[in-house]
Amino acid sequence: MALAVFSQTHRHKPTAIEASRRYQSLLGIVQARVGQVGRCISNEADLDACLLAIFFMARYETVMFWPTEHFSPVALALMQDWSHHDGAMAVLKTWFQSSDRKPATFLVKHTRRGLIKCSLLRNLPLPDWLLDGSQFGEVGLELGYDRHIVGVVNLHYDMKSLLARTELDITEAEILNDEANRLLEQLDDWVAKFPQAWSFRQHDFPDFGPWPRKHFFSPTLYTFDKPAYGAAWALYFAARMLTSSISLRLLGLIHDDGSSSPLHRHQLLDSSQSFQQMIESLAATVPCCLGLFTASGHHNSADNQSMTLASTKRVVQPHLANLLVWCLTLASIIPVMDQGQQAWFRSELAELGRLTGTGILETAETGQWGSL
Repeated sequence: MALAVFSQTHRHKPTAIEASRRYQSLLGIVQARVGQVGRCISNEADLDACLLAIFFMARYETVMFWPTEHFSPVALALMQDWSHHDGAMAVLKTWFQSSDRKPATFLVKHTRRGLIKCSLLRNLPLPDWLLDGSQFGEVGLELGYDRHIVGVVNLHYDMKSLLARTELDITEAEILNDEANRLLEQLDDWVAKFPQAWSFRQHDFPDFGPWPRKHFFSPTLYTFDKPAYGAAWALYFAARMLTSSISLRLLGLIHDDGSSSPLHRHQLLDSSQSFQQMIESLAATVPCCLGLFTASGHHNSADNQSMTLASTKRVVQPHLANLLVWCLTLASIIPVMDQGQQAWFRSELAELGRLTGTGILETAETGQWGSL
């Protein structure tokens, strides 16, 4: 894996060749042991080793991926990486249904998180056995977010199924929109539980332009005491953006059918305003999360604008870039966003791909990127 990332970040072909050779060797070993999954899950170390091997193979595919001239969003959906996710799903299901199942390990928890993201990107519903995060080691605030994102993945699938029908069912559209509103309330309840120390400060720098540009979308910036706090807020902004976008599409269906009531029109306006606010808020978190700016002063200061903002003038570190990959991925594929705003998010995501050596992310600004 290290060889693959190095070959991408340094564009070093000999290292890429060696990485490929080792990957093919690992692939052969894993394929030879596929039939032993049942025995592996009874031993915690063997289970983790199996999940870790699958994770690194999937990671290798995303790192080394680069489109050919005939590449299309359809090809993205068929890429080899998804087969590794299917393998991880099979291993996790075998573990979950085992009569002598041990408590979830760290790798079990994170494998499930990856499968949830993958299901959203592939527009697949989540199986019932995967829904309860508490069975997979999720607790506290993490469990609260988990419950929301699980609901959104299945809601998105239901919405896409509705859109694919030849005849529109307005009643179902209204039911799904009610579910979107419930999930938005659930998400707001979740963020209300954030510790005070995670609060952000807003700073406006109208003379700092031009806008937008690399890492800076507008004069408004949010600063946090730690990048990790900003990453938690970015999850909220991105999740709310995604859920609001589903509501917007459902309300648009109802409106286009001529069935919208004053309540629907009010909801459409509210969803549109909330969606736009989340776009701006997510963009405002990017510089601080990437470690480009730090704020001096106490986070409980009554006058946020009195705080000073100092540029760290540092190169973005890969571990900070990884904090935003999922959030920017969501922003880059939501279809109801303004093209100029989405182009900025896609450009940022491609830059994170270059920083982290993730080839597939670099395709975000090539015009071949898909949408939800």
